[in-house]
Amino acid sequence: MISSNILQYCYCELCSQKTLRGMLPVNSNTVFSFLTAVLSLHFLFKSNLLYYFFMRKEPVFYCCNTTMEFKQLEAFVAVVENKSFSEAARQLNLTQPTISAHINSLEQELNSRLLIRTTKKLNITQRGLLLYDCASNMLNMRSNIIEEFTGQNKKIVDLAVSTIPSAYLLPGILSAFTSQIPDVYFHSWQSDSLGAVTRVLDGSVDLALVGNTFDEPDCCFIPFCKDKLVIATPVNQHYLQYQQKMDSGTLDFSDFLREPFIMRETGSGTKKEIDRYLEKRNIPASSLHIVARMNDLEAIRKSVAGGLGISILSACSAKDLADTHQILMFPLNHESAMRTFYIVYSKNRILKPHVKQFLKFVKNFY
Repeated sequence: MISSNILQYCYCELCSQKTLRGMLPVNSNTVFSFLTAVLSLHFLFKSNLLYYFFMRKEPVFYCCNTTMEFKQLEAFVAVVENKSFSEAARQLNLTQPTISAHINSLEQELNSRLLIRTTKKLNITQRGLLLYDCASNMLNMRSNIIEEFTGQNKKIVDLAVSTIPSAYLLPGILSAFTSQIPDVYFHSWQSDSLGAVTRVLDGSVDLALVGNTFDEPDCCFIPFCKDKLVIATPVNQHYLQYQQKMDSGTLDFSDFLREPFIMRETGSGTKKEIDRYLEKRNIPASSLHIVARMNDLEAIRKSVAGGLGISILSACSAKDLADTHQILMFPLNHESAMRTFYIVYSKNRILKPHVKQFLKFVKNFY
């Protein structure tokens, strides 16, 4: 039996933390139940466990000689329930080596053999069964505590989205998704593709929608949509001559090299796709007459329509202006002019069920 004085002390410590300060518990019994499970784990494994903090993005238990993370417990519970490392990895959207590393860390920190793994079978030790009971209860009660203290009953997906997906892809995706699953809410931050991927890596968002891939081994890039690069020009007599050449089939990208170009900034997915296109066509980037670089897509669109110069854009971002005769749009007829958009998640982060649901929806949307 755990002393009520110990529970009261831990409860006071819990309530004093920054994220809970000034908030009244809806149901203190939930907190006491959670602390009972935490302290049961403490006495069971003699780990000198003191108390649980909410202050970090990845919640942990602070001990004198160990730091146990919730992601380790979530991995362990998933392995036990699936009776398989590979199935647990698939369920949590992690790699199998990451699952194995979490289990190994748990066994070392608790100084206990939890699982016996052979080529044919996975067995759970007696200590493993005891941990499973405590861990599964703690994970469930952890969610309840956060909801009761913060009122965060909403299922939220945090997104970082690069310019093109933010303006031209995401609105349609969210409209379709929320019409089917209305109880999920979204927080979205717009940046360039590199910035969006950086947010996934540092854990500040769940997912990113971007216009190109990066050499980031901790991220998974899943293609979900394709588009074409086009040349956008002002509407005047000079550029209408190019329209005549296109209609006759004699227009080539090299015809535009003497024109003033407005380009996206470094870090932009569109900029990277343009560089790739030029490289495939053996056209040096230095051969372009660049009059401006802008990190604002809308500014580029208005500058083209206003006659400052021409630009290479995604077709989806130029179509509305072309349809209303504010610009002319010339497709780039080369296989390298096709571009792909990706949804990105971290291999090292356990995604919540509603986040995985949205990820699957986006993969199959187009």
